[in-house]
Amino acid sequence: MATTVSEVISQAMIYIDDIRLTEELNVNPAAFYRTMSAYVSAAMPLLNRPPELFDYINSNYIEAKFDSAEWTATDESLTEETVVHTGLIGYELCSVVLRSEDGTYAIPYEDFSYDAETGDITFTVQTQVGAQYEIFVYTDGSFADLTLSMLRLFGQAVTLVWYDRFDNNWLNQTPKIHDSNYSTVNESTYTAKLSDKVQTKIQTFNAELRKYEQDVAYNRIMPVTLKTSAKTLI
Repeated sequence: MATTVSEVISQAMIYIDDIRLTEELNVNPAAFYRTMSAYVSAAMPLLNRPPELFDYINSNYIEAKFDSAEWTATDESLTEETVVHTGLIGYELCSVVLRSEDGTYAIPYEDFSYDAETGDITFTVQTQVGAQYEIFVYTDGSFADLTLSMLRLFGQAVTLVWYDRFDNNWLNQTPKIHDSNYSTVNESTYTAKLSDKVQTKIQTFNAELRKYEQDVAYNRIMPVTLKTSAKTLI
């Protein structure tokens, strides 16, 4: 049985404490999985101890598939349902968001139906000409069946990639203009604390990866032969 990319993402979400991700999942799930699947791919090379671990995961990797489209409400859509021929055929998940007029935020939209066989999306009768919709589709990827230990390490690796993104964010490293009427936290202290946090997570991950490698080596030398039943152990 395969382990899906979304299962790895769910494991990573245990360690990533970011309310923005939860909000994106609620508003636009297909876009959320699209974004997070990129972090899963980037995290794979970190699972390299023992080397067979990366080979096992990579050799059975089927990438997630995703795409997007747009549609703008027309005059005709005010009087009847509109079928949009997107060409987005065969996807497992489809989500639609309505963009605000200034384009700064998205509102989840559920009054549509998606036909995976044809790629057609049917919108209900509209109330406003020019309303802009963004359509996102996603099909899950997968790996070979991962053990709980592998899945835990994978989730931690995704977390490292996620935090490293913010540690290297150019805005965090750019001096800000200060005003006497407005004070901010000490930038150098904040940046140093963030880097320390990332380094601590890296050290924790490497320690667990070494422990996993040792466990694999031990099981090769000392195969499990104990066959005591659960009833005997109680």
